[in-house]
Amino acid sequence: MSLVILASVCLSVPLSVWALLNVHARLSADTTHVPLFSYLLLSALTILLAKLNLSLINTYLFSLRARKLGCSPPPAYPHKDPLLGLDAFTEALHALKSHTLLDLYLRRFQQCGPTYYSLALGTSTLMTQDVDNIKTILGPRMDDWPIDGPRLFAALPVLGPNSIFTSNGETWRVARAMLRPSFSRGAGGDGADLACFRKHVDRLLTAIRATDGAAFDIQAALLDMTMDVSTDFLLGRSTDLQLTPSPEARQFVADFEYASRESAWMARLGPVLCNLPHPRLRRAVERVRGYIRRYVARAREAAAQEGESKVGMMGGDAGKKENFLDELIRDEAPEDYVTDQVLSILLAGRDTTASAMSAVFYFLARAPEVVEKLRREVREVQEDEASREQLKQMKYLNNVIREALRLFSPVPTNSRTSKRETVLPRGGGPDGRQPILVPKGTPVRWSTHAMHRDKAIYGPDADEFRPERWEGDLRAGWEYIPFSGGPRICLGQQFALIQIAYTVFKFFREFRDIEARDSGPLLVRTNLTASFPNGCLVSVRHE
Repeated sequence: MSLVILASVCLSVPLSVWALLNVHARLSADTTHVPLFSYLLLSALTILLAKLNLSLINTYLFSLRARKLGCSPPPAYPHKDPLLGLDAFTEALHALKSHTLLDLYLRRFQQCGPTYYSLALGTSTLMTQDVDNIKTILGPRMDDWPIDGPRLFAALPVLGPNSIFTSNGETWRVARAMLRPSFSRGAGGDGADLACFRKHVDRLLTAIRATDGAAFDIQAALLDMTMDVSTDFLLGRSTDLQLTPSPEARQFVADFEYASRESAWMARLGPVLCNLPHPRLRRAVERVRGYIRRYVARAREAAAQEGESKVGMMGGDAGKKENFLDELIRDEAPEDYVTDQVLSILLAGRDTTASAMSAVFYFLARAPEVVEKLRREVREVQEDEASREQLKQMKYLNNVIREALRLFSPVPTNSRTSKRETVLPRGGGPDGRQPILVPKGTPVRWSTHAMHRDKAIYGPDADEFRPERWEGDLRAGWEYIPFSGGPRICLGQQFALIQIAYTVFKFFREFRDIEARDSGPLLVRTNLTASFPNGCLVSVRHE
């Protein structure tokens, strides 16, 4: 291969020189008789040949560096269109619209292996589900792999440039250091009680009781509840979607959902098309950020009046428990910076938690034997309430949650882009076991949806919902990352897990069983987070 590249370079260089000399000779002889078309054609040819030379030389030098490092290239997807990859792009677009994109990724990994290159509109993307590669990207080589590309384009319009989910390097480290104390002391921390969840879960159960055995969309109900919880925790005042929300709260939620969905769709069109004017999206983002900024301004006013940042959003006594926003304004960060962080945690606390809860109930509605076993464990608690410690000790409940997150991760794919030329440990060579040298600016995408179905790790029944698999010798480390991993692992992981466990516990203290009221294959809508495109229809029976 190296000889072919070298021969091509040796051949193209004289051709380029000849073209330049030919143009120069003709112009020198009689410039008045040189047709403009010929001049432009030869000039364009010269430029193209020069670029080809440079590309071939760079490719040859890259192959030499790879060989010196002991790296081999990974396989490539067998495109019918090897120039732009329109065949694979069209297939992926169809799968996206039919909510089967994750299954398409899984089939391609089965076809091409755990790591391979694929083209999309001329851009080469490295696809991987190899645990060693993902561990390297998220762990020791994290600074080589910043958030960029589609992942950044999807989140940037809504969350802003300083968000913990859109920033890199020192900007990201500062944001994470600012947010961490709120989770360690707040509703998700080690010493947390369940007061932030209790009233909102009770409202959810009241709404479910009112269905009286009829089918209802539990995903929609959980989205309302988690928005109420998240705004209560973040802002000190809930949107109250489960009760009677204000017109402003309704508009905020509608804009938030639209902006998240639309920006994710635009990001898939690439860096040029996603930056085209989009007035409706711009107005939605402005209203979303304006809603949060009003809370930030009120918090600053209240803190100034009290002389300290211990006052809730709408006033109150100085002994009132601090919320997330009180923690942020203490650092006197700019208004837009605080807004970026609040929206980031709102997205994570609301959308991903609702996605995870919906998945738990989706699978339970199809597994009556699991429900019966789970109910027995829930009934062992004598009181109708459970403490945080009691929830942590309920092994089967936590295995149910763990298994649901395995099969339906709230963020089922993720991506990074190489900041510099760097090495990944596996994927090259005939057996895929050799390291690969990755050029600067290469997007890499991985699929937790595919990783979590690896039969070599989870057994031949990896596609099935079976919480008992976690009771044996299964010890999944980086093979199981529903909350990501490494330094950027989700700060709100415990916040989400305790909320899910408490909600499921209270649900089965109230209801005897849950039954699926829809049929068909498992479909997944993939925006910034995963969701069920047609809702999650279930019915319940009382005790």
